[in-house]
Amino acid sequence: MLLPNEIIIPQVAEMVRKGHTVTLPLRGFSMRPYLEDKRDKALLSSVPLYLNVGDVILAEISPKRYALHRIVSIDGDIITMYGDGNFTPEYIERQDVLAIALGFYRKGSTKLSSVEGFWYRMYWKTWVMLRPIRRYLLLIWKLYHYPKDTLKRIKQKLFT
Repeated sequence: MLLPNEIIIPQVAEMVRKGHTVTLPLRGFSMRPYLEDKRDKALLSSVPLYLNVGDVILAEISPKRYALHRIVSIDGDIITMYGDGNFTPEYIERQDVLAIALGFYRKGSTKLSSVEGFWYRMYWKTWVMLRPIRRYLLLIWKLYHYPKDTLKRIKQKLFT
């Protein structure tokens, strides 16, 4: 049984505030193609003094609404973040950041894919640069991985 985010995320935030690391099963599709709904997990830790562009953070984007997204810019206390699979940004304040990702357990692996790793850094830097054409890249990715669902959604958008 999966607990709703509004129950589990405040508990995760409390644990990381106390200095623990927490492995959180991921839900949602906003970090595709790198992270997948109900398949992958994030290892979260307390928020460091300084955040950087490229960091993946867990934040409260509105009351009881949470997202694990990548920082794309920081302007004072205002942070702009995107999900890798999203096309619109979210804007939060520094105080809304609940945790930072240290790495991910992907595709059922028990080995942590660290955010400090060379290939991970190459992935996110390339993916951020491709933002102008990501919509098309994600469409191709979805057509390859989920052809029936994607074609059904395209037809609905075109004919409704």
